[in-house]
Order: sequence, then structure tokens, then C-alpha cells
Amino acid sequence: ALRLARALEPGLHRRIGSVFGRVDVLLTPTTATPPPPVGTFDGLSGWETDQAMIAACPYAWPWNVLGWPGVNVPAGLTAGGLPLGAQLLGPSHAEERLISLAAQLEEVERWPERHPETSW
Repeated sequence: ALRLARALEPGLHRRIGSVFGRVDVLLTPTTATPPPPVGTFDGLSGWETDQAMIAACPYAWPWNVLGWPGVNVPAGLTAGGLPLGAQLLGPSHAEERLISLAAQLEEVERWPERHPETSW
């Protein structure tokens, strides 16, 4: 399976990387659902945890597999006050671009001044 996956990598880099001929950065949700309650993954096997995480984070793992950079940034709160995130994703070697963009967003959105309500 590993040899097959590694053999497919160049094609995936070309296919997914072609979008960066038209855009500099992709913006996607960090997760497909709001944060799960504490304890959701307790008692799951390693395989079950992996499957649950892949389902919860379908936008993150392809970038991890490709080895390309991404940065998670705040994107608001759920109605219940839990934090939501967005990802800024880039092509290979775009770390500087992503960190710079995240820093600009941090300044404009004044993230250090924002704190969620806590009920604990």
C-alpha cells in the first residue's frame, strides 16, 4: 500500500497543485463539523480514532499526505460558543506566504483581544 501511495504522489502533486496556477492560497474549513464534545474519542482503538479524525477533518489530511503547508486560523464561534477554524492552504514551499497572511489576519481581526465565553 505504501509503495502504491508513493507512486501516486507525483500525479497528486500535479493535479492538486494545478489550482495554484489560478490562486495563491486556498481557504477551507478546518473541520467538517463543530468540535466534538470532550471524551468523544475515549475508548476508541487507534484505527477507529483515525477514521473518526479523517471524517471530522476531510480538508486537512490531503495536505498532510502531500506534505504541503497549511495554517489554521480562527473563523468564529458556534452558537454554543465553541471555536471554529479555517485553513489557509498553499503549495509546496509556501510557508512564508501562509504565515504572513495569518499574521495580517491576526492584526486586522485583533485575535489576541478576543476570548470565548467559558462555562468551565
